[in-house]
Amino acid sequence: MSDDGPSVGDAYDELAEGYAADVRSNAYNAHLEFPATSSMIPDVDGQRVLDAGCGTGVYTELLLDHGADVVGLDASEEMLAHARDAVGDRAELRQADLGEPLDFDDDAFDGVVSALALGYVADWESLFAEFARVLRPGGFVVFSTGHPLDQFPLDEGGEPVAAENYFEVERLTKEWDVPVSYYRRPFSAVVNPLLENGFRLETVVEPQPTEGFREQLPERCEKESRYPVFLCVRARLD
Repeated sequence: MSDDGPSVGDAYDELAEGYAADVRSNAYNAHLEFPATSSMIPDVDGQRVLDAGCGTGVYTELLLDHGADVVGLDASEEMLAHARDAVGDRAELRQADLGEPLDFDDDAFDGVVSALALGYVADWESLFAEFARVLRPGGFVVFSTGHPLDQFPLDEGGEPVAAENYFEVERLTKEWDVPVSYYRRPFSAVVNPLLENGFRLETVVEPQPTEGFREQLPERCEKESRYPVFLCVRARLD
């Protein structure tokens, strides 16, 4: 990312062990983001699908189980090691930075799925241009990301934090066990890169808590029922 901290790949190399143990049971992943994003994926039986930012292989495994031929990309080799543990040799897994051009031929895939990974990429215009290049005509993109309203920080009085600008794509840092840099962007900067690269917006979902979320985190359920955390999008290449 920059000299302010480790790259996203290096950061997730350090976080991978704990992340792998948590992601399939964490309420926000398993009972908020996953049900919404997975419900948006069309029939993939017999199709070649790119899992862009595959992490520990949660969506890789789902896509395989639904009959897809899957290629998974992730910046972290340690996360990929957990994905290999999950899916074995059923999928092709490669280390790659989504901020760089994709090492695939034109028209190589029928679909792209990306769960909570695109927020680590600054330039979505180039990213979606690459997705459009590697997708066949009519191919789909399904992705989830942090909701712009959830990521825009307000002070205790409900006013924007000094120096923050909703209308800009801004680099922020999550203070986990290691600092992880990501990019907050307005809703227009989520949608316009799709439209400008030949995609047609099909569905937008702002997930609300499932019953599983309510059972696991009842103390958070009221807030997350009224305030968005994630944004899930499906678009198709015309």
